[in-house]
Amino acid sequence: MHPMMIVGVVLHVTLFAVLAFFVLFAAQKAQGLVKLLGNIVGVWLLLLAILVVLACATAPMFGGRPFGMPMGGHMQVRVMHEVRDVEVATPPTSEPAQPDANDPAPNQ
Repeated sequence: MHPMMIVGVVLHVTLFAVLAFFVLFAAQKAQGLVKLLGNIVGVWLLLLAILVVLACATAPMFGGRPFGMPMGGHMQVRVMHEVRDVEVATPPTSEPAQPDANDPAPNQ
């Protein structure tokens, strides 16, 4: 795994974990529906942190892409190659080509 990728993973996981801590802490002080929603959001943030770690741990198995999914620039590069490879058809002209005055007479 690339060292810069590890730095990004650590930063994202730390962010999700800190947010989850504060959301779950606030949910414990709340009552009723707010407590339920706070617990759901806190658990969701913890699951996102786990998914980030899993995505980066499995990326080498899928050609460097998390879970094998084309992300960001990969998809744009593929689309640009497909567009470049398509031949552009020129529309037919309605007027016949005029012979050039400098050309010698065509052979018959």
